[in-house]
Amino acid sequence: PPTAADRHTCSHTFLIGCSFASRPTMSTKHHSDLQQCGKLPGIAIARVGARHDGQCVGFGCDSFVRPCVLARVCDECNYGSSEGRCVITGEPGVANAYYCVECVRLGKDRDGCPKIINVGSAKKDLFYAKSRFQSK
Repeated sequence: PPTAADRHTCSHTFLIGCSFASRPTMSTKHHSDLQQCGKLPGIAIARVGARHDGQCVGFGCDSFVRPCVLARVCDECNYGSSEGRCVITGEPGVANAYYCVECVRLGKDRDGCPKIINVGSAKKDLFYAKSRFQSK
């Protein structure tokens, strides 16, 4: 019969062999220029790319366990070329996005649109747009 040490070894081996253990994740809580859109969500269902399939889309959450509530994006984040794209990276979406149980308990599913926006590039664009109009 297996002992407690054998069970520990088996579960550890299982975690190393999992497909999601080696997946690259982008933690938004460590990047100050990445922020959540936060506008009122519309009827469009949020999508995630192949690298983030099964990952919670709550801001600052990187959980792969217990998806619970379907995430929705605002109309502006689901318009034109952004339609059907990953809410985390912007790559083509392959699966629906979900919030995990913990994010639902914390109320992160009611914080607004979960689309991640790179504020750093938006600030640069605004700076160059202002300088272009001021020089004329």
